[in-house]
Parts: sequence; C-alpha cells; structure tokens
Amino acid sequence: MSADNPGYNGSVWTVEETESKRQNPPANCQEALAATGYGLFNVLLLLAALPIAWTCIIDTTSTAFIINSAECTFELTMFRRGIAVSTIYIGMIIAGPLWDFYLQDCVIGYLGRKNVMMIGIFLDAICNLLWVHTTSFYAFIALKFASGVLIAGPLSVVMAYLAEFHAPAYQAKFARWAGLLVMASNIVPAALAATLLLRTPWFHFTIYSRFYPTWQVYLLICAIPSVLGLFTVCLMPKSPKFLMAQGKSDKALRLFRTMYRLNNFKPASQYPITELALPEKASKGKTNSACRDKLRDSIVKLKELFSKPHLKNISILVWLQFACMIGFNVSRLWVPPLFVMMNNFRVYVRQFYPADEYITMCEMIFPRLKSDYASCNYTLPSLESAVYVNSTSIASSAVGFGFLFLLLSDTRIKKIVVMVFTFLLSAAGAFGANWAVEIPYMLVLVAFVIVASRITGNTVMAYNAQVLPPLLRPTAVNVLNFVGNLGAAAGNLAFSLIIGIDCLSALLALGCISMVSTLVPIFLISQSKKKVKPGIERY
Repeated sequence: MSADNPGYNGSVWTVEETESKRQNPPANCQEALAATGYGLFNVLLLLAALPIAWTCIIDTTSTAFIINSAECTFELTMFRRGIAVSTIYIGMIIAGPLWDFYLQDCVIGYLGRKNVMMIGIFLDAICNLLWVHTTSFYAFIALKFASGVLIAGPLSVVMAYLAEFHAPAYQAKFARWAGLLVMASNIVPAALAATLLLRTPWFHFTIYSRFYPTWQVYLLICAIPSVLGLFTVCLMPKSPKFLMAQGKSDKALRLFRTMYRLNNFKPASQYPITELALPEKASKGKTNSACRDKLRDSIVKLKELFSKPHLKNISILVWLQFACMIGFNVSRLWVPPLFVMMNNFRVYVRQFYPADEYITMCEMIFPRLKSDYASCNYTLPSLESAVYVNSTSIASSAVGFGFLFLLLSDTRIKKIVVMVFTFLLSAAGAFGANWAVEIPYMLVLVAFVIVASRITGNTVMAYNAQVLPPLLRPTAVNVLNFVGNLGAAAGNLAFSLIIGIDCLSALLALGCISMVSTLVPIFLISQSKKKVKPGIERY
C-alpha cells in the first residue's frame, strides 16, 4: 500500500474507517434481521424444521391406525384403546407447561434452542424405535408417555427458534404458512396407512427369528420424521439472537451475511450491516436470577390474564378450545378403528341380518365390544381400501378448510359466526352419525365433526390474537395449547370408557358438547367492537 493514499497512515485506516462507522452504526438483532430480507434461506430453514414439528403430530396419530392390527398383541379392550391414544397427550400435559412457562428461557440461556431441539428429538427418536419392537402393552404405554414428555420441549421451541430468523415485518406471514405446512402432517399417517396397512400379505419381515408384522413396519416408517429431524437439526444454524447473547458477534455477522446472500441473490459483501451491537452477556448468577424472574413474570402474566378485563375473554376461549379439541382428537383418532370394526361386521355378521334392514353404527360396533380380546382365535378379514383412503380425505379436508376459513374470517364478527356455524355442524355430525343409512353417509357425518372442529381450533387461536393485548398473547397461546392437550387426553379416555358401556351415549356426548358450545361464542359479541393494539402473535 502506498502512503500517498490519504486514508492510510502506515498501519491502519483512519478517515474511511471513521466515516464507515458514522454511516453504519452498530445494529441490534432486529435491525440486522430486517436487512437480510425474506427469501430462500427462510424457506430452506422452514423445510429443515418441518420434520421436528411433524414428529409430534405423527406420534399422536399413528397409534390410531395400528390399534386394530395390534389388538391381539396388546389384548386391547375399548378402554385400553383409549389409554393407548391418550397417553402421549398426558406426557405433553405434564411437560408442556414446564417448557412454556419456565424451562424454555432458562434452559435456552445455557444450551440454545438448536441444542434443546437436538436433544429432545434424539430421545424421541429412540422412543419411536423402541416401541416398534415392543409386544407389551405396558411397555408401549410407557414409551408413548416418555415420547409425550420429550417432544414437548422441541415442539414449544421450534416456532420460537424460526421466529428468531424473521424480522417482525415477516413474522405474521411466516406463521400463517408455517402453520399450514405443520398441519399438513395430519395427512401423513392416514396416507401411509392407506398405502402400507392394506398390503399385509407382503409388507412384513423376519429378522433373527423375530417376526415383524405390517403394523410394526408401519410404526417404523412413522419414526422416519424423528430420525430425519435429528439429521436436519444438526444442519440448522444457531439463532443469531443466541449467538449475539453469547458475545459471538463474528459468527452472528457471518450468519446474517449468509441469510442476505441466499434471500437476495447478492454477494454477501453487499450486506449493509458491518457491526453488531451486542447485548450484555449474563453471568451464571445473573442467569439464575433471570430464571427466577422468568417464573415470576409467567405467574404475573397468568394472574393478569385471568383477571379483569381479560377474564371473560380467556374463559370463553379456554372452553371453546377444550370443546373443539375434544371433538377433533376423539373423532380423528377413533374413526380408523371404528370403521375397521364396521368393515369386519360387514364381512362376518351382515349376512345374518335381513337384506332390507337398516343397521346403525352402534349395532355394527356392538359385536366387537363383546368379543374376548385376549383369546385371538379369529382371523381378521381383508380391509377395503376405502377405510384408510377416506381417513386421508378427511385429514386433507380438515387441513385445507381450516386454512381457508382462517383466511376468510378476517374480522372478529366473522370469526364468531364461523365458530357458531362449525359447532352446529359438529353437533349435527355427532348426533346423526349413528342413524345414517349407509357407511359412506356415516363417514361423511363423522367428517363433519373432524373438519368443523379443526376449523374452530384455528379460529380460536386467531381470535386470541385480536381480543388480547400483545403482551399477553404468548401466555394465552400457551394456556390454550395446554387446554387443547387436556381436552384430547380427557376426551379419548372418557370416550373409550363410555363407548365400552354404551356406544350411543358416547356419540351423543360428543354432540351435546358441541351443541352447548354453539352458544358460547355469542358472549364474545359484546367485546367485538373494543380495540386492541395490533401485534404479532406467537404460535
């Protein structure tokens, strides 16, 4: 370098460096994120995170499709079936609040969200692989419970992790489309069952004298998202917010430049931010104090949420969430086994009834209710493809219509009308399913319950973003998620208990819950004209 250059003093740059710092002062995390834009990097990151989110839904759904195939192995009664599908929710009920209200911020302060997801998904993958090999009902239940506890951490962290790569201007759009892709995982177990479980004669194998029937192969394939998620999370970067909190400004700046390059298809050198303003790095003592402050803050927000002027709104939303999650999860998890029973009735028993006699759903299920499940001295008939294909169609409809209604109901009044309508539709489906003339009509009515309940659940979450102030919305979302899991667990246990006693009462109970809930959204009308400050909700 020549000393003739006016910016060079023989060892360092002076004029240009000072001018550069004056034009580009240190940027905080939000400013640095805003400069990266939105594009390919965000899409790739979402695709990498999807297996983690999909794992939870597949773990909660896959049991419903193997329950009839495993009834001899596990000696399943109706109540045992309810335990099998609800145990994972019980694990999430126990672990979810700990993560949402306390552990999430404290553990993340030490490990970071990426490491939390990595540890949780790794342990869940082990549970997935272990329950493939179990032939004990109690071991299966223990592994399902452990899976529910373990997956609660990654599930509560993954969306917050992704949000740390998005500027506030993009978070609402991102949350909407990410939610659609996550909910699409409801289709996977049904589609896989339609493809695999109908191929029983040849989709099994024997290893070292150990026979693996088709339903265990099905569970093994359902474990792929957790294993794939473990691989993709290893490739995902640590969030820039975490890197800056750890004082690693160089790594954070390199990450921002990579994001800018992929999102804008421009050289990383054109990224306008050259220096980052680092937050104060907390010491161990300060971190422990922050954990106590986090717990105290969570308690304060919960008290505020369940006090005036928010008590009425959150109480109504809690009931609506509880009711619609009962309808959605009970129906979607019991449709496959119940319609398999009806298929078996058609093959074995229908011939003994007069050809012109109409048979109700409960009459078709009744012979299986009274069977000796432990004897296993019978051969199951071949299933019609429609049994699982229809489940796939129902899951697809629930995802599609749920997203469509969420886009169309853009005001509070529209959301209230949607909730009233969907609860009416759900009640009609539950009340009418037993007396439908033919099995396809029964399936359509049950589909009303599943699709309508899914729409209601999406609408409740969206209404929460409009009726509560931004500071309380994350707390409200955590409460609603907890109540939803509680409804899924309690609903499946109660349904399995009641249907073992009286099938008709179980169906009517679902209809009564939906019918009563039809009136509840009306009480929100008086609040619909009140203004709430806009903000970005966290899902």
